[in-house]
Parts: sequence; structure tokens; C-alpha cells
Amino acid sequence: MNLVAQAPPPARPAPKRALRPGARLWAIRALIIVTVIFTIRYFYWRATSTMNPAAKWFFYIFLVAEMLNFIEAALFYITTWKPTNRSPRPVILGRSVDVFITTYNEPVSLLRETVLCTVSIDYPHKTYVLDDGDRPEVAELARELNCEYIARKDRTAAKAGNLNNALRQTQGEFIVTLDADHVPMPSLIGELIGFFDDPKVGVVQTTQDFYNLDSFQHRTHVEKERGWQQQELFFSVIQPGKDGYNATFYCGSPAMLRRAALDEIGGFATESITEDMHTGLRLQKKGWRVEYYNHTIARGLAPQTYRGFATQWNRWGQGAMQVLRKENPLFGRGLTFGQRLNYFASFYFYWMSFQKFIYIATPIFCLIAGIFPLIAVPKIFAIYFLPYFLLNIFSTASLQGGFGGFWLSEEFNLIKMPVLMATSAGFFRKEVPFKVTPKARDTSARWTEVWLQSLLLIGVLTALGFGSWKIAHTTPEGYYFWALVVNIICAIFYIFLLVPVVWRAFRHKELRASYRFPSHLDVPVLFGYNAEAGGNIVGRGFARNLNRNGFSITQKDVVPLGTILAVELSLPIKTIHAHARVVRTVEFFKGENKRVSSGLVFEQIDPVDQDAISKHLFWEVAPRHGHILRMTRRSQARGAQT
Repeated sequence: MNLVAQAPPPARPAPKRALRPGARLWAIRALIIVTVIFTIRYFYWRATSTMNPAAKWFFYIFLVAEMLNFIEAALFYITTWKPTNRSPRPVILGRSVDVFITTYNEPVSLLRETVLCTVSIDYPHKTYVLDDGDRPEVAELARELNCEYIARKDRTAAKAGNLNNALRQTQGEFIVTLDADHVPMPSLIGELIGFFDDPKVGVVQTTQDFYNLDSFQHRTHVEKERGWQQQELFFSVIQPGKDGYNATFYCGSPAMLRRAALDEIGGFATESITEDMHTGLRLQKKGWRVEYYNHTIARGLAPQTYRGFATQWNRWGQGAMQVLRKENPLFGRGLTFGQRLNYFASFYFYWMSFQKFIYIATPIFCLIAGIFPLIAVPKIFAIYFLPYFLLNIFSTASLQGGFGGFWLSEEFNLIKMPVLMATSAGFFRKEVPFKVTPKARDTSARWTEVWLQSLLLIGVLTALGFGSWKIAHTTPEGYYFWALVVNIICAIFYIFLLVPVVWRAFRHKELRASYRFPSHLDVPVLFGYNAEAGGNIVGRGFARNLNRNGFSITQKDVVPLGTILAVELSLPIKTIHAHARVVRTVEFFKGENKRVSSGLVFEQIDPVDQDAISKHLFWEVAPRHGHILRMTRRSQARGAQT
């Protein structure tokens, strides 16, 4: 048993229940209405006045692709039409809460930090480590940190089976689900349990945020305090929109569930590899509310490489197709029209990679073959196309926090394209294996993993060469000249999107076994060691690249490899004394001054002090670093609308 003695957080006043859209939301709604009007105008003109009689097949293919693209945009507009932004409700005292940490083959060092911070959550609770790997070292970790350990040798139904196995052996009225890498804040239970004062609430889902800002899915510039990660769009924009329709996705970690709600549907869904979304959908069919609390109360480890990123999206896509086949949320019973529309929008997203492929292939074919999908007078084309095109970009970018987020989202749509195209097969496959996302050392992408994006890039570059040559040497005129120009512009646009995609996939790899928090830690270090020439050398600095296993310091002079340093780290809550060995030195210049970064690994340190480092990093440093994610920060800072 793990009952923490601290008092739960103080009660907060209940939020207002009426949705009161601000001026920004009303402005975006007005922009969307104007966008839809000009879009209808454009497609009417396209369908009635731009037929290319020499290539009717091409005309219809591209027109359908354009319409499919707008349907995706329209579903996005509908989903985000009435977003919520909930504030915590007064804390309910005296309820029993079980926290489930699921694990299979994750490194024990990674799991330790999650368990360590979970047992220290403020609200009284029990912590359970659910080990599908049945590992002795994980059982020992649970004993050391004074929490419960549940293992099983039969891994039937993967993660869902692991959770259901724990449900049968526990009694808590509420369940918190955490992945092995999701480290909670102390206030996690206190911030969520108040929502369950409403007896219709079955789940409260929170945002998924990540502490490794150098992951494959992040774009960060620490010095400029600017950051973005590709799941921000879903958790900061789409999930609040879904919440307005009671169509929130239960995403597993971090979230709290009512046991009575789970009992009504027979526990976690086992028929798909996305047991979280599947479970939430079943609850909504039974009339339970799945509410979204847009606040970071736990941080996980995002995939560090393309391979981990692709594995994760493949599982989500295959599972979504399984849920679509098994639950029929579009036409089955139990859902409102708004819920059906929101689920359709999410499933539709996985199919849109085929449409994006057609978009990229079109300028390649046009510039090489000299055949175009439509015929129009250039001036008339601009009058109809430009308002439609620009208004949709403005509307979409406004919802995504600006043009920077819009552009990066388009990049990642191309990164995911072959993966999502392949996941469509999940609709027809009865059994799909559950693959855990790699979290430790991994290599960069191989050619076979990004072959489609690479071939498209080669194709677009080749087509650009053909088009440029035709303009320079064949002196085209009229419609043909402008058709070449438009397709050359499209080719250049896709080059700028595809080059970063391919470059990042081939370049991004993970060499470290565990993440180290980089600069801006504000942890002073005093160190000393015996010099080879005799005498003691003492220095001061600040810890960088810190985790429970070591850190680095930057000095003017080289500290020889293998040197043992006596170190003193001054954390806000305690001073840590340890010994560390130099395992790496890197020289660099800051302006005209040479500096040396020395990487150290702890040789002697009290495990209690290592735990104090972990808590400081995850509870103090990670929130400060995560503040540079502008879309997340802005969406979580808005006034409560419930």
C-alpha cells in the first residue's frame, strides 16, 4: 500500500458552466464562414468551367482530390467550432484512487522515475506497477519504492489485457492510467478528481506533453524560447474542440477513469491495439462523458527517431481502422450526430495521405508529360483560385497558432504519409500485433523506411528541371506558359516541404540510453580534484545535461578523461555530495574564447540523492523548459470555458 500523508491541494472555486467565446474565436468563426463561401464559389467554377477535354480522367482525379482536401479542412473547422477550456473543480476528499503504471520492456531506469514521482503524488492513493514483462528487476523496484507489483506471464490482449488483469485485483473507485515513461506532477489526482463530482463523467483526459524537447517530433530553439511539437495541434486545438461535442478521445496516459464506468462496458477494450480510444468510444456510446482538461500534469518521452515515430503512428492508425470496423461509430447506435462527425474526422485524417500523394504527383506528371488537369484563362483562374486558397490557409493557420505551426504540420503530414497509407490495411486485418514505441538508443531512418518521400523529392526535382527547360527553350505562350508557371511554383513548394522531411529522418538518431536535461537548469556546482601535476584544483559552474546518472560542466581548461571529481550540486531542496568521473571532453569556442565541456558520470552517489535530482528535473525544470511550446502555453492560459 502507498498512502501519502500530505493533504490534498486546496479546493478551487467551480468554473462557470456557460461557454463564452472570446473575440478571437468569433473572428476565426467569421473567417471560416467567408472561407466556405469562397470555397463553394471556387468548386462551382471548377466543376463547370475548367474541363480539359484532352484529359478528362486527369480533370476528374484532380477535382476529387481537391474536394477531398477541402472536406478535411471543413471537418477541422467543425471540430474546432466550439472548444472548451476547463478549470479544475473543487477537490473531492476521501475517495480511493489506484494509479496503474503499465510496462512491458521499457528500461528500468526510465520506469523508475515514473514510479518515483507517482508514489509522491499529493492525494492519498495506491500505486501499482503492471509488468507485462514479468521482470524480477521491476518487482524489486516496486518493493524499493513501496508500491504494489502485478505481473502476468500470459500477455493476451497486450496492454488492455494488462490493465484488465489489474482491475480484477484492485478496488479503487477511480483509476489513473500512466505509461511507463509518463512522469506525473504531484497535483495530478487533486486536479482531476473534482471533475467526477458530476456522476455522468466517466473519464477525464489531459494533454500529453513531453520533456525531451530534442525529440524527432519537436522543433525547438531554446535560446530564442521558441518551441513546437507535432502533437500540440491535437491536444491544444482538436481535443478541446472534440470536448465541445463530448467526443474527446481517451488517450490512455495521463487520464483518470471511474471504475463503475469501466465495469459497465466490461473493462478496457481488448479488440484493438488502440485500447484507449476504443474504451472511450464505448463509454460515450453508453452515455458517459469523456471530458478534456487542457493542462499539463504529466510529461512523457516522445520518440527520439523516425523509426520510433513511425512505429507509434502505425499502431495508432492500425488501431483506428480496427475500431472503425468493430464499433461502426458512423452508423452504429449510441452516439450523437456531433460525436459521429468528430470520429469520422479523425478516421478521415488517416486516409488523406493518398490525397496528398496525388497532390505531389500532379506537378511531377504535368511538368514532365505536358498534360494538365484543367484549362482556364489565367486571370479568371487567379480570381477564383487565390481567394479560395489563401482564405483556407489563413483559417487553418489561425486555428494552429500561426503560419509557423501550419507549415510544420504540413511537413509532418508528409513525414507520416507512407505510414498512414499503410495503416489503411488495419481495416481488413483481424489481428494486428501491438508494438511498443522504442524509447532508448536507436538509429536514424534507413532508405527502405523513407523511400516514398525520397522518390517524390527526386521526382519533384526532376520535374522542376523539365519545367524550367521548357520555359527557357520552347518559349511557351498563353495558357500553356501559365500552366507551367503554376506547376513550377507547386514543385518548389513541395521541395521546401520534402527536403527537411528526408533530411531529418536520415539525420536524427539517439545515442544516449537516457535523456539528459540540457541548459538553463540553474543548478550551481562546486567541484574539486587532484591534478596530475600535483595539488588540488577547485572550480565552480552550473550543471548542464543533467539526469540522475550524471551531468556536464563547462570550464576554460580541460579536465583529463578518467579524472574523479568530488562534486557538490545545490538543488533548491537539498545539497547533494557525490563523486563523478569524466567520460567525455569537447572543446568549442564562444566568441573568441575557448571553452571545454566535460561530461561526467556519477561514480558514488546516494540513491536518495539521485531521486531528489529526478524530482527536481521533472517537477521544476521540465515545466520551465516546456513553457517555450507556445501553442500549448497559450491554449492552457486562456480563461476557463466549460
